[in-house]
Amino acid sequence: MVQLEEVEDQELDQAQPGPIDDTGYDSADFTDTESELSDDDEPLTTPQESLTDRILALRDILPPRTRRFLTQSFSTTSSALKTSALFSGKAMYVLATGGLMLVVPFAIALVEEQQFVEQEKEMRAREGAGEILTPGVGTGAGGRAL
Repeated sequence: MVQLEEVEDQELDQAQPGPIDDTGYDSADFTDTESELSDDDEPLTTPQESLTDRILALRDILPPRTRRFLTQSFSTTSSALKTSALFSGKAMYVLATGGLMLVVPFAIALVEEQQFVEQEKEMRAREGAGEILTPGVGTGAGGRAL
């Protein structure tokens, strides 16, 4: 048969701090709080919590269904943004390298062509200046150009 024995807790038997004076209340409870606040130059100390701790504590306010919806929306959005950033980066690389491969040689050829056209104009100008200085060099017997 089981026999029960009562075990007494020693902390419950100890005397607890109580009121100091005869009225039943501690006189420190009824002091002028305004003067204490104005005389107190120490700043109020707050518990050291980071912003992430505070945000994580807010998750308990939302019901689980709402939390799940927000989590799924955030993950879907971040996945879409990551994919689009990766795709746009690759597209920019293709466009930039393609542009360099096509545009740079075209620009060089265009500059060379412009230099060639200017050299031809300069040669024609020299020929024209030579005819003005020495008339009849390029003309035949009738005074006409050959």
